[in-house]
Amino acid sequence: MEREQTPEERLEEEAKQIAEVQQLVTDMKHSFETPCGKRTYKHLSEFCLEHASTFVVDSDRKSAFNEGARAVILEIRQWLDYDFNL
Repeated sequence: MEREQTPEERLEEEAKQIAEVQQLVTDMKHSFETPCGKRTYKHLSEFCLEHASTFVVDSDRKSAFNEGARAVILEIRQWLDYDFNL
């Protein structure tokens, strides 16, 4: 059986997780907010159907594939929009 963390250990773990999130947000912004990154994001947005329907008539498999692709661009968008001030 695993022992319960002390309050200090929980705070340390939480601080580590916050630092990791902050680093990921910074990395995403550095990757996608430069002119080159914006062009890349635009291409990915179109390719991954960010603003389009993923539904394909008579093909559950293609619809599922499209939803998977769309999930990737939505994940990137979520991190680019992340606000630490909330």
